[in-house]
Amino acid sequence: MTRALVTGATGFIGGHLVRRLWEYGHEITCLVRPDSDRSRLEPYQARFEVGDVTDGESIAAAVCDKDVVYHLAGTTKCLRTEEFQHVNVDGVQNVAQACAQCSNPPALILVSSLAAAGPSMGSRLRVEADPPAPVSNYGHSKLAGEQAAMQFIDQVPITIIRPPIVLGEADRDGLTLFDSIARWNLHLVAGLSDELFSVIHADDLAEALVLAARDGHRLNDASSTDGIYFATADETPTYAELGRMIGDAVGREHVHVVHNPKLAVWCIAAISEFASQLLRRPHIVGVDKAREATAGSWACDDSALRRDTGFAPALSLQQRIAQTADWYTRQGWLKPAEQPVLVH
Repeated sequence: MTRALVTGATGFIGGHLVRRLWEYGHEITCLVRPDSDRSRLEPYQARFEVGDVTDGESIAAAVCDKDVVYHLAGTTKCLRTEEFQHVNVDGVQNVAQACAQCSNPPALILVSSLAAAGPSMGSRLRVEADPPAPVSNYGHSKLAGEQAAMQFIDQVPITIIRPPIVLGEADRDGLTLFDSIARWNLHLVAGLSDELFSVIHADDLAEALVLAARDGHRLNDASSTDGIYFATADETPTYAELGRMIGDAVGREHVHVVHNPKLAVWCIAAISEFASQLLRRPHIVGVDKAREATAGSWACDDSALRRDTGFAPALSLQQRIAQTADWYTRQGWLKPAEQPVLVH
């Protein structure tokens, strides 16, 4: 039985991973903060260790008797750039160092982001060997986190996964996209051109992580990308097509796709950023996200992961979107589209 530790287990992706590990029969330990909501994890017979990845001493005991450490803990939005450094870089270093200090270091599966690699050029899919070119503070912090982990590749077996857009049940950030289409039949696209986007459902990402832990290559040279993987769905839609796919899932036959000039995107982001700072509550729509939204296509090729591990999404992207929309609706997070009244 594989003994696994999951950081960030109470987050959106973490819940999907814990369930998948439970289905595989693994012994699961979740690193949680004292005030974390553990309710989603309780059905999966997980053990809980109280700690915080930003506090190296608090995680040492949780790491050292494990076979695999899945490091998911991170932040996608913050009020100050320094918070990205604190969590996405220092947190990775603390976890990798804790692994290195074990007499028998566990494999470390680090969840990074496509944002660490940067956008793709036109219709060409980005591959792992392409030089990283992040455009946002978030992307720079995820790349710096990868580099922090690489300091320990001679002591710890490490594999890095860079997912693109992740959607799925319990995703609060993704709900905004579904809600605007279900409520207003409106899908806003940044820029006037049709850019490509890679997407993966959290269940498929969880499977990719487990397969990477079992069969993936480990980093052995900081200058090599062997041991770094993208993971994505089979389909690579444009952002407009993604909106129409969501429309199909929520009962909207003809979604109004509105292309916004990049200047408008920046204005909306600046207003949202100002409101976030005023309320002291970070929001996913902000200036940093505008840097990514206006950078072009975000599409990647996961052939390396499929070759080395046999990974393949279990369902089509349309099926995964429908699955997500159905969960949102059943939870009351999303109101179903109103059906037209037939007059006889």
